[in-house]
Amino acid sequence: MSKTTVRQRFTFTSTQKKVLFTLASMVGLRMLGLFLVLPVFTLYGLRFTNSKFLVGFAFGAYALTMAILQIPLGRLSDRIGRRKVLIIGMTLFSVGSFLCALPPLFPHSWQIWELIFGRLVQGGGAIISVAFATVADYVEPEQRSTAMAMLGIPIGVSFAVGIIGGPILAGWFGTASLFWMTGILGLGTDILLARYLKAEDPKREPPAPMAQVFAHPPLIAYAVGGFLINFFMSIFFFNFPLIVTNQHHLKLTHYYMLLLPMMVISAFTMFGFSQGADKGWARPLSAFAYLMFIPSFLLLFEPAWMGLDPLRLLPVFFAGTLFYIGFTGLEPILPSLVSKTAGAASYGTALGFYNTAQFVGSAVGGPLAGFLASYAVRPKLLVTLVAATVGFLLMAATKSPARAGSEAGGVESAILP
Repeated sequence: MSKTTVRQRFTFTSTQKKVLFTLASMVGLRMLGLFLVLPVFTLYGLRFTNSKFLVGFAFGAYALTMAILQIPLGRLSDRIGRRKVLIIGMTLFSVGSFLCALPPLFPHSWQIWELIFGRLVQGGGAIISVAFATVADYVEPEQRSTAMAMLGIPIGVSFAVGIIGGPILAGWFGTASLFWMTGILGLGTDILLARYLKAEDPKREPPAPMAQVFAHPPLIAYAVGGFLINFFMSIFFFNFPLIVTNQHHLKLTHYYMLLLPMMVISAFTMFGFSQGADKGWARPLSAFAYLMFIPSFLLLFEPAWMGLDPLRLLPVFFAGTLFYIGFTGLEPILPSLVSKTAGAASYGTALGFYNTAQFVGSAVGGPLAGFLASYAVRPKLLVTLVAATVGFLLMAATKSPARAGSEAGGVESAILP
């Protein structure tokens, strides 16, 4: 590759830089708001009801509307323009965030329902796919993977900052403050969108029909894999605060003592997974990642079966570390496999289908975690171990992608809860 080609690949025009900065800020701030709440939401919800199922439903409710509206809003943006849909979506997200901070103002019998309503409205801002489509509108194909990677970076940073900072801020100011902060951040991105994103839209080709996705069985397998990623995330983070606070009496402000080393370790292993996937080991590595969830949930729910003392926090640390290794290993690999398997005409549709499956995983995982929380340990173990085995078998049985290369492999992996 010549120096000129390399220089062109990493050089953007002034307009492109403004658009990328705006989109990166929007996606990053939006995901920061979700990640801040993730580790402490269960305890917040239990203030308003004794039903863990309803708390679990509230936990996954935002993902339900995200899953339902992901493709419709993407197609709407083709008709009325990206900027309008992005602003509408972020405004809905902010309104929903404010509503999630208001349950204490309502009669007790209404509080959990108001929280659920707020989460449903929050999920109405299903604009992640629209943001990535906007990149394709403004950036040439030969620069597109670099541009989309720029959108992935703030999401990763938001995940790290939110998971560590959320419990600390909740301990200092209360969990409701996280929702107020989230709503304000969302309105701030509306200002950026209105200022830096043009109202006019470039010409676009019509979206590929869903039939092109279903014609490739591997794409369905990868979508099921995406469902399982977010399903496991919902199960883990619903139970994490119940175990470390209710059983081990760890304060919210001390969550970072467990979460920070987990994330540091998984950052190194994620690099190893990504490097291995680039060398053609994506499927065996993804199969191995699903196997990591088996000892993870055994340690989380029944550490005595693994020979460890359930009265100590060490099993929880090991469980979380293995969870993060599997989770962060799969996040960059599966979207890359989708992009390599889908044909050029169905690439966007395939990733949209994959993203929808991920959100469905969150929408199902939250209520199921709440339902199982009222029962003994064995049903939880059975569900998680069977799901992990299904993921392993899917990756082991699916054929390698026939099409080499991708435009934006791994970027959409940043889509979380």
